[in-house]
Amino acid sequence: MNSIETRVIHAGRPDPRIEGDSRTAARFDGSAEEVGKPMVEWSLSKSFESPQGRIGWERFGAGRPVLLLHGTPNWSVIWRRIVPSLAQKWQVYVFDWPGFGLSDHYVGQNISWDEQPRRLGELIEHWEIQRPAIVAFDFAAIFVLRAHLFEGLEVGPLVLADAAVIPPFVSAFSREARDNVGVLRRLPPHIAEAMIAAHIATATKHEMPREVLNAYLEPWRGEGGVQAYWRAVSCYDENLAQPLSERLGAVDVPTLVLWGEEDAWLPPVKGEALAAALPAARFRTVSNAGHFLQEDNPGECAGAIAEFLEEVGYS
Repeated sequence: MNSIETRVIHAGRPDPRIEGDSRTAARFDGSAEEVGKPMVEWSLSKSFESPQGRIGWERFGAGRPVLLLHGTPNWSVIWRRIVPSLAQKWQVYVFDWPGFGLSDHYVGQNISWDEQPRRLGELIEHWEIQRPAIVAFDFAAIFVLRAHLFEGLEVGPLVLADAAVIPPFVSAFSREARDNVGVLRRLPPHIAEAMIAAHIATATKHEMPREVLNAYLEPWRGEGGVQAYWRAVSCYDENLAQPLSERLGAVDVPTLVLWGEEDAWLPPVKGEALAAALPAARFRTVSNAGHFLQEDNPGECAGAIAEFLEEVGYS
């Protein structure tokens, strides 16, 4: 298995591809931080040129392919504590969606919820894999389901984790931000960063260590990062999820609906409803975990994924 300990992301390092990206090393509370100081060890060493810019990706382990898809407002760093366990048995792929994490983000980029699913098919073709198992977290469940149902993407077993599929699912903060994004775009970056940090901090049951919260904030720092965040928020369109609700009965692949038992963003009743609508689904909770179940209880989360894949014969 590849070692993720050698992949380090540093605070304070600007992205030269993005005009106006300062990527300062300011903490979420506005205090200065030493430039170049490691935050959380994670990066993506490979890239794919998509119609919406460069996509950063990485591959770990060997075996049948398992794709880990992040949601919002997070990025692939959310899988760092899940990868080592799964990569012992499967070949694990992670990437950042355009507009997120270590992938390109820029003004005019199309990261709408009907465009992003096309990137999934392009990556699978680029990797030359077929019918991969896919673990889709948060809004990524919309992407994989739209790709499968509307784009004809063939998939293997699915794990839909704390999945934003059945409306309404946009949080109160994000709904207000989306509806007032024109005003928020004019906020000074340090004020916007503080708002974003306060929101992300509510995604876990347990308080995130400072360095972990900083890692989630890293792509959203500085003027370029803040504007990328508001561009992502402006794409929160539950209307694009509604057609999925009407066609969930057509998803016949084995599916695990996995949920943080104490998810304050999307309560478990949402997961129960999703599992009931999928003909080949089962529902399971992860104890002592909020929305970011990968942070609150990574061991049980990874174990549930592995157990499901083994039970359906994907090994």
